[in-house]
Amino acid sequence: MFWSTSGNAFPEGEAGIAAYINTGQAINIEKVKTIFSSVDEVGNNYIVGVVPISNWGGNINVHLYADTEGWLVAYLKSDEPVSAIMQWGITNQVDNPNIGVIKSTTLEDALYKAGDASGVGIVANKIKYYDFEFPNANRMMIIAKTRASNGANIHQLEIPENYDLYEASYYHYIRYFSREYNSDAYWDSKLRVDGAVISDASTSHQGNNVYKWWRALDQYKGSITPGTLHTITITYDATQIGGYRPSVDKGSAGVATVLIYRAT
Repeated sequence: MFWSTSGNAFPEGEAGIAAYINTGQAINIEKVKTIFSSVDEVGNNYIVGVVPISNWGGNINVHLYADTEGWLVAYLKSDEPVSAIMQWGITNQVDNPNIGVIKSTTLEDALYKAGDASGVGIVANKIKYYDFEFPNANRMMIIAKTRASNGANIHQLEIPENYDLYEASYYHYIRYFSREYNSDAYWDSKLRVDGAVISDASTSHQGNNVYKWWRALDQYKGSITPGTLHTITITYDATQIGGYRPSVDKGSAGVATVLIYRAT
C-alpha cells in the first residue's frame, strides 16, 4: 500500500496502528525532515523518522513515513500501546478537563505537522486508519474519563461477546501537587477495573509547592474481555497526611481506554 519506488517498502513489520493519507501532491522530504527529533531511514524518495507530539505528561514520539509520491503515514510501533494515540488537548485545560468529543489523535497531529512543514494540505476526511499488527481489525474506540476533584469517577464498558478484541490499552495520567520534602503531602491516582488496581500513580516529592505530571501507558492485559460488563474507575486523591490541602484545588487525573477490535 505504501511501496516506495526506490524498492524499499513502508516498514510494515514494525508498525502497529497507523493514520495515513495520500495527499496527491509531491512532498519534499527534506522539509519533512525538519520536524523529526531523529531519522530512522532515508531512501531515494522516502524518509522515516520520529515526530514528537505534545501531550499531557510529555511528548508522544510518533513515527512518520513520507515519500515524494504524496504518501504520509504516522504510526506507532507494534510493541507500543495503542493508547499513545490519545490526544488530551491543551495544557491549560488540565485543572478542569472537559474532553467532550475527541477531535484529534497524536497520529493525526503528526500528519498535520508534516503537511505544514512541507507546504502540503491535509484534508481531514481523507485520513484513514489501519492496524498493521491486527489487519483483521475494523473498529477502533477511544473512551476518556477524568476526575478534577477529590474522589472517584466510574464508567462502564461491555464489548459484545461475538466481537474479536485484539488490544485494550490505557493512558493514565495525573497532574498532582507536591508540597514539602518528606511530608508525604502529594496527591495520588489509581486506575481500577472491576475493583482491581491496574495502575497506581507513582507520585512523590518533586519540589516544594509545585504541580508535576505523571503518566503510564500500557495494555490492560486481560482485564477487559468481550461479553463482560466492566467497571473502570479513576480516582483523584488529594487528601494529604496532616489534613493539608492547597487553598486552590488544581490538577486532575484521567484515563483514556483505546480498543482495537473486529465487529461482526
